[in-house]
Formats: sequence, structure tokens, C-alpha cells
Amino acid sequence: MDTLAGGYLLSVRENSYLEANRNLLRIDQRLSIHDLNLSADTDAIKAFSRKQAKACQTVAESNHYSSEAYDWGRDLALRYNLTPPSPKDYQGDTYPCIKRLCNDRWWRRKVIRLQRRTIESIARDLGLVCAQRSAYSSAVTRETRRRQKASSAEYLASTMLENDDGDRFSLQELHDRSVSNPAVRRAELMTRIKGFEMVAQHLGHCGEFYTLTAPSRMHARLKRGGKNPRYDGTTPDQAHQYLTALFRCIRSKLHREGLPAYGLRVVEPNHDGTPHWHLLLFMDPAHCEAVRRIFSSYALRSDPDEKGARKHRFTAKAIDPKRGSAAGYVAKYIAKNIDGEYDGTDITGQDTKSTARAIDAWASTFNIRQFQFIGGPSVTIWRELRRLANSESESASPLLQKAIEAADAAEWAAFVMVMGGPIMRRVLRPIQSLYDAKEVVDLDTGEILHEAVTGYGDPKPPRLIGLVAEASRVITRTKTWTLIPRGTPPQSCGQVDTGARRRPALDLCQ
Repeated sequence: MDTLAGGYLLSVRENSYLEANRNLLRIDQRLSIHDLNLSADTDAIKAFSRKQAKACQTVAESNHYSSEAYDWGRDLALRYNLTPPSPKDYQGDTYPCIKRLCNDRWWRRKVIRLQRRTIESIARDLGLVCAQRSAYSSAVTRETRRRQKASSAEYLASTMLENDDGDRFSLQELHDRSVSNPAVRRAELMTRIKGFEMVAQHLGHCGEFYTLTAPSRMHARLKRGGKNPRYDGTTPDQAHQYLTALFRCIRSKLHREGLPAYGLRVVEPNHDGTPHWHLLLFMDPAHCEAVRRIFSSYALRSDPDEKGARKHRFTAKAIDPKRGSAAGYVAKYIAKNIDGEYDGTDITGQDTKSTARAIDAWASTFNIRQFQFIGGPSVTIWRELRRLANSESESASPLLQKAIEAADAAEWAAFVMVMGGPIMRRVLRPIQSLYDAKEVVDLDTGEILHEAVTGYGDPKPPRLIGLVAEASRVITRTKTWTLIPRGTPPQSCGQVDTGARRRPALDLCQ
């Protein structure tokens, strides 16, 4: 209520009481979708979810889980502005889709996600997300994210994993050793981008730093905090989708023109929550001018004549090795968007650790992937090689041994070169991931193998178990892990009912 009151008073100051009252009416309409109230508490959302799941279950049983049952459930989800499960994601089978629609947890997750995005979008439209009030994300969203992470930490600390050998670890211990830990994640990102820079130096390539921004109509607030008169109501996730589609077109054009580039993309919000992209790309120096021209051309395809478009929509800066490394250039962006370590204050004057928490809440709310590497070999293979380096198994493959040594020494540049360089197609690389795809049906009896299907009836995704190099297989994951609550004696873990849906063995710990 404090947030809504603040937004109301701000609207009064910027417009009038009449417009502020009209704005309240529009907000009420956005928060009310038929009998779903997006401002409701968790208990009310759980009750709503159970009601819709039960309705879908009744229709599904009466229609014998036919396509008519799916059509009814799909229309019900669309009625509440929720994205229904699509058969094309399950090999054209509607049964897993119906099972999801009949599950109250599926409804609850979807509604809570819609609730968080709607409330944050409303706060942004009210002017509560800007440098002058709450930069990057609203106070409500930050508090929601804080509670969510606290709940996750409590679960991680109170839940254990035990393997075949009786070794037991808490999920928190395993979290802290993985890239889920912000410090580990930041270190791995810096290792990879530094490795790319070393590869570029070895190949005689140069570095370019680009920034792509969305058109003015997608920004809710002006730099000084005032309302943007051209704002068309675009949400941050919609603006990110626009930039994603734009970059997809640019990459296709670069491919057609034979202009390969590799590097890192970072997505971060403007002060009002509108995303923009930073790209650190390495390429042949002879290609720089053509690549810049292509980026600029595509960036200006939408609203090219608006004021400041040519100046701000796309900017490019050449990385001068004499003035510093490319890795050092992006270090502040990586730190700012993860945990704010080794930095002082950002452009809004906030402490970067506080900024990182605000950006984390923003990215979580709108499901935005903050970092993505362009080109280079799979980091999954890199991690599996590091696992092999800590095992007692020996590889007969000289190629695999070289890759293991590079990964164990955290030499991403050496790993890239062993894997064929920075721009080779992934399917052509000499080392591939090995996955175990279980048969869904017993070929002898015709029975469904329940361990091979999810609780929704669709096949479980293939599980990573090792690597393939020079036609030889190396198994890196040999242990089975069981999820158990803290305090359970090791010898009785097989008889424990955790009350949770059965999950596949957790790859993180193997």
C-alpha cells in the first residue's frame, strides 16, 4: 500500500488528481484478471491454483485426457494471461501438457511469476523505479527477492544429499562450491573472458566494446526522473525480447557476410529498469568497420528518426591494449551484475553491493539471462574436464589429456585452442558431451518405465554422464545421489519419504 500511495502522490505532482485517479483505475484493472487478484497473498494464490487445477482435472478425466481436454485447459490458462504448456515442446503429445494443467504447483508458479512481473511493471510505470527513487528495481521487488533467497538458503541448509558410498553433504555446501555461488560464478566468467582475450592476441584479433539500447518509447523515465512522454508501456522483458530479436538478425547477417566474432554479452538495466546490452567482441581487425556498420544499421531500423537515436542507439569503442586489458574493461560490469565485489559506487551513487542486489531482483523478476558467451567451446565440457582432473581415472586419449590439463590449470585460452579455436561449430569440436537417454518403454514387456518419465508423463531429459573424445567414452558421473532431510540416519535414507516429488539424481554433485 505504501508503494501505491507513493505512486499516487507522484502522479498527482506530475499530472493532476483526475489523472492520478484514472491511473488507480487502470492499475486495478491490471491487477484484476476475472476472479484472479494479483495483489492477493500467498494463501489466496494457492487456493486459486488448487481451484483451477481441480477444474482441469475434472475436464481431463471426463474427456479421457483427449485433445479436447487440453484445448479446454489451454483456454483457461490464456483467460488468466498465463502461457499454457505447448505440445510442440513434448514431441506433439498433449498428455504431459494436460498433466501440468491439472497440477496446482504449475498454476501457482505461473501465477506468482505473473504477479511479480505485473507489480514491478506497475511500480515502474508509476515512476517508482528510477535513479531518484529506487534505481533498477522497486523496493517491493527487492524485498520479495530477499525473502525468496532467504527461503532458498534455509532449504539448502536443511536438505542433504547422500551417495552410494554413504557420503553426505548439505545442498548449501554443494551450492557454495558451484557456479551458483556468486564468487565462483564471477571467477569463472573472468577466467573465460581473459582466456578469450589471450586467444585474440594469439590470433591477431582486436577487441571491440559495443552497447545496444532500446528505442526511447521503451523507457519509462527520463534521465532526471521525469515521465517519458514517448513511453508506450513496454515492459523490461518485452524490451529484452526486442534486443534479443535484433541481435539474432545481426548475427545472421554477420554469418552471411563471413564476419565471425566471439566474446561476451552482458545485459543490465538502465536506472528505470529498461535493459540495454554491452558486448565485448573479438574479431579480425579487417572486419571491424563492416561489423560496426551492420550493428548500426540494424539498431536504427526501429524509430530511426527519433532525437538522439544515432548517438545513443548503438555505440562502439575499440579496445586499446595500451590503455588496459579487455577483461579489465568488462570486470566492473560483471561485478556490478553479480555481487558488487571490488567496486565502489555506480553511476547513481549507490554502493555496488546494493546495486547488485537490485539488479539481481530485476533479472529474477523478468527472467533475463544476464551473461552469455558468443562463440567458443561449451563450458559444460570445461567443467566435466575439471571433474576428471580430480578423479583417479586416466585417459588414453592425448587430446583429452591436453584438454584436462588446460581445464585443471584454469587456462581457458589453451582449452579453446585444443577444442578447435573460438569460432568452430559446436558439432565439429573434437570433444563432445555424453548424455544418457533412458528408454521410456520396456521393449520386452511394453511397460512404461516410471524412472524414465517425469511426474507429468513426459520423458526425462537426457542426463549428462561424461564425455566423448576421439570415439572413446569417458564416464565422469558414476554415483547416484539421494535427496534426504537433515537428521536422517545414513542407513535408513532408502526408506525416507521426503514428501516431495521424486527428482532425478542431481548432476551438480556427481
